[in-house]
Amino acid sequence: MKSLYVYILIATGLLSCTSQTQQSDNKALDSLTTISADTIAKIDTSSFGYEDYGKLESYLAKNKINSSSLQVIDYDCAILIYPTENQIKEMEKENGEEAFYTIAEDSQFYQGNAIGIIDSLGIKTIKASGQFLRLKGDNETWDLDIRKKNLPAWNIIFFKSAKEPQIISAIDLTIEQTKHYFELK
Repeated sequence: MKSLYVYILIATGLLSCTSQTQQSDNKALDSLTTISADTIAKIDTSSFGYEDYGKLESYLAKNKINSSSLQVIDYDCAILIYPTENQIKEMEKENGEEAFYTIAEDSQFYQGNAIGIIDSLGIKTIKASGQFLRLKGDNETWDLDIRKKNLPAWNIIFFKSAKEPQIISAIDLTIEQTKHYFELK
């Protein structure tokens, strides 16, 4: 019964946000200029601390990306990240059923509050649908692996095509921070 409750909680969160899908042909994906994996410092995600969760470098994809699991975003938006079914099962196993439900309820609460802030400022939201995101900016492109082990299952990424993406923890999100990143008054 509790599993059903968590899935309903997550589904409610997913349905409460605006979602758009991007379609691109494989030729366009292959021709984009991206940050080379060689330029990314090796990061051992098994020893991540809380301070590492907000670092863009922690999310950069290091290996070749399968285009079928890639979502391309080339417009200003807030990207909402929710756990996959596999991540949910892993968290239940790792934390125990009761602790997992507490984590899920808290995460949904803070994610909901963050969505309220984002929506109140008229910022478009999109739900991350796969493992990889390609954020195509005006001058640079970032390939992110949002499902790396030990990264938060619930998260938000701010993306403005003229700026570097910013990883945001829903619990820490403020109106001022959101206005500042998206250059709103």
